[in-house]
Amino acid sequence: MLKILLGIAASPLIAVVLFCIGLLGAAAHLVAMPALFLWERHLERKPPRPPRGPEDSAS
Repeated sequence: MLKILLGIAASPLIAVVLFCIGLLGAAAHLVAMPALFLWERHLERKPPRPPRGPEDSAS
């Protein structure tokens, strides 16, 4: 009986924790998506690297 009562009492806490995890995930997406867009734009505008000579290649 005590185990059932503790489970019922812990349910709102579990719900709040899951809600907070969801909010953190949403906030991470709000930061990451524009950052990825800007990074992709940066890579498209960046001039290509000059070819490396034989002394720079490791293989």
